Amino acid sequence: MENTIVELTRGNPGSVKTVLASVILALAVYQLLLAAIGYRKLPVGKPGPAFFTHRASGDMLAVLIVVVALMCLAVFGFEGDYALHIGAANGSLVVLGVKIAVVRSGKGGQLLPYLGTLLFLLLAVTWFTVAPDFLAGED
Repeated sequence: MENTIVELTRGNPGSVKTVLASVILALAVYQLLLAAIGYRKLPVGKPGPAFFTHRASGDMLAVLIVVVALMCLAVFGFEGDYALHIGAANGSLVVLGVKIAVVRSGKGGQLLPYLGTLLFLLLAVTWFTVAPDFLAGED
């Protein structure tokens, strides 16, 4: 699997992972804005289209999160120096799974704002624990 990812990224799995993780974080910010519009915390636009777009872009975001997680696992594994990064990434996957289960079940909808906020925070911690150093050329 590692060789396949290295070939697909033309020998730059760290760069591709960082770009994809940055896209994930940007989309997560967009998700927060859409949810705030949908829940009428941000008085801009209409809730219906905001929630529709939130759901559609969330599906794409979930796929990107899983792709990056698989890339990280295959290429980088579980290195001890990145315990916070690994913990936040694993937490992101767990919260994402719970959030998807709640949405699909139609029950527990009152938990969605909390799960979404927690997911955003975990994604932010995941990004901030590795990407800035990589982008600065330190990793």
